[in-house]
Amino acid sequence: MIRIVTDYLNDTANRYPDKIAFSDLNREISFKEVKAEAHRIASEFIDKNLFKDPVVIYLDKSVEVLVSFMGVAYSGNFYTPIDTSMPENRIEKIIETLKPKAIITDQAHEQVALKIANGAEVLLYSDLMKKEIPDENKIKRVTDKILDTDILYVLFTSGSTGIPKGVIICQKSVVDYAEWVTNTFEISNETVFGEQAPFYFDNSILDIYQTIKNGATLHIIPQQYFKLPKKLFELLNEKKVNTIF
Repeated sequence: MIRIVTDYLNDTANRYPDKIAFSDLNREISFKEVKAEAHRIASEFIDKNLFKDPVVIYLDKSVEVLVSFMGVAYSGNFYTPIDTSMPENRIEKIIETLKPKAIITDQAHEQVALKIANGAEVLLYSDLMKKEIPDENKIKRVTDKILDTDILYVLFTSGSTGIPKGVIICQKSVVDYAEWVTNTFEISNETVFGEQAPFYFDNSILDIYQTIKNGATLHIIPQQYFKLPKKLFELLNEKKVNTIF
């Protein structure tokens, strides 16, 4: 029975362990690898006794962002992606509202992350990957405590008043939406997504969780390719993309 979103990944990693789940221009990652890397991230937060707390993902659009989402979810916390091209004053407003316990970033963005942290611990993705893959039972003890009404993520709107507003989405909302999308659009393990929506925008939820639920594949399309039609269509053909939302 699917109760929370990590149930999808557990199931898919068992059914299609070596199938490519996500890719960007730098790397591709299988479902088995997504689960292993997500467990490393979850283990860090479990060791820090964080639960039902906000975690910011401050990384360029990449495979690592998607793995971080799942790592935070496995730990029973909730995530907020922040666009690395966003002005610092806007980021500071989001951080002030959210009051995150941690920020996941990389060396390229570490200095900005430290500047805007406002008390949050800054963690490098590469350091998190040095952790041992935890025992499955360590993760299960935490996921068993997660309710389907618990928060999965908070996305911040553009803020028509100039003040970003957080939209809170719970586990059950995403599971219900995922089930509806699969049935309505007949998504399957043969679906190959070309992912174009920013991860801080709710359109991306369809691509991400349909991939995880159905054992589909998601290829991140670099934003600049939408100004380079030849490269865009070469990528779509190379990756055999058949679905874009």
